[in-house]
Amino acid sequence: MLKNVINNFVNRVQTKYKTVIEENNHLNELLQTSETFHNLLAIPENLKERSEYNIAYIMNNSPDINMEKATIISQLIPIDETYLITIFTKELKTGKEYYLIPTTKQLWLISQEGYLVFPYGSLNCQVIKDNLMGKTLLLQNVLLEANGNNEKITSFLSILLNANEREKIIQEKISYLCGIVPISQERNKYGFGISIDQDSNIVFHTKEENYKYSYSEIKECEILLDNQVYFSTKNMSGVMIAFQGSCYQISIRVKTEGEHTFILPILEPSAFGTKYQRQDKTFQENIAFARKIIDKIISLNPRPY
Repeated sequence: MLKNVINNFVNRVQTKYKTVIEENNHLNELLQTSETFHNLLAIPENLKERSEYNIAYIMNNSPDINMEKATIISQLIPIDETYLITIFTKELKTGKEYYLIPTTKQLWLISQEGYLVFPYGSLNCQVIKDNLMGKTLLLQNVLLEANGNNEKITSFLSILLNANEREKIIQEKISYLCGIVPISQERNKYGFGISIDQDSNIVFHTKEENYKYSYSEIKECEILLDNQVYFSTKNMSGVMIAFQGSCYQISIRVKTEGEHTFILPILEPSAFGTKYQRQDKTFQENIAFARKIIDKIISLNPRPY
């Protein structure tokens, strides 16, 4: 029994060693024949701001990407394209950093120097070697060191190469939009906020639910500090304002036709159970965000007063 265990262990080690040797030999051959990315498109100046949520999603999905780089990515990719996954890579021949972001429409390859886009039907990608913290990929005959565990890299390859799997992931990722194609979004880093399409349909996003209404169905919106009305609209035109110096949470109460009412969280209670003070940065930023949402909704009024 012990002898069999030892033999099996030795065989596994030998097989693994042989695989590593074969992968290294193949990699060395490819280093002689592979290419590098070139003719990158210039990143436009004065890019539009994107929601905090987009930036937070990129950073959470790829910890290798910092705030500055995530901001560039979020501003460059159009708002009507939803990210499916983000992969941080380095070009093996040059050491240049590239961020691979497949979206609902295409694959984006982005660096601080420029970007390229690839339609899904034209992509070739394969794993060349397993590494400690990722894999070596051959994408469009360019060798890349990609960071990520096996599950993440496998998902990335499925998105690129498997049309059925890609469509399944796309439908999962865009379900929060309730069928609209957004032209405008206001979402904070927690995902709370709204998406709006060209027909003035609004989707309100909470952590658990997404509520879709047309602008004409919205009767009134109120910013609440705890349960106290701080700011209210009347028939989406006039406003009423009440003062409150501190609160445990901030939210928006939306009233629609049919007397349906729901709450859109903006700032949730502190983990320490303390109040947010009016002069605090957190309070000010979230009140401003709530007002931004209200103003965006009011701006949809076809006959503003």
